[in-house]
Amino acid sequence: MTDQIKEVYNYCLEDKFQLEDLKQRKLYINFEIDETLLNDITYHILRFNTEDKGKPIEERKPILLYCTSVGGSLIDGFSLIDIILASKTPVYTVNIGYWYSMGLHIGLAGHKRFATKNATCLLHDGQNFAYNSSGKLKDQMKFQDEQEKRIKEYVLSRTKLTSEEYDDNYRVEWYMYANQAKEKGMIDYVVGLDCSLEEII
Repeated sequence: MTDQIKEVYNYCLEDKFQLEDLKQRKLYINFEIDETLLNDITYHILRFNTEDKGKPIEERKPILLYCTSVGGSLIDGFSLIDIILASKTPVYTVNIGYWYSMGLHIGLAGHKRFATKNATCLLHDGQNFAYNSSGKLKDQMKFQDEQEKRIKEYVLSRTKLTSEEYDDNYRVEWYMYANQAKEKGMIDYVVGLDCSLEEII
């Protein structure tokens, strides 16, 4: 078998696996959060909701969203979060490596939230590359203040964190393992302790 044939074979095999995963409603985020990735994930969540239209929620097959991400765009990330929260078809988020920054915010949106035992989470204030004239910089900072306010409200609504605890830790690199994230209400189940692997595959 030539290298070219091997490449085509492997591509077709991977394509086949992806199609099988989609049939089982399994979606993956394995990269930095951006508009391309989220357009794809959002599309499938909307499509599954269209397929389920009229079905009682308890009869809908859940969507499994496996996520391992260092974070990325807040605007694109919260666009996906809005869709997950609005989805009548349950979306279960699964941390199979790390939810960092925007990756954590997406994970928090799950109707049920799972993490493997040594998966990690990171909550922090992110990065801001504000620049331009002094007037435009002031406009950017005003928007940034509103953005931070909304992020805080969202995180508090999806966890057990108090406002004071959030403020004390927001501007540090706050890393947590799965059991610590569970204590803070960021995940619901640690795989292998609270549930079996079969529940997320």
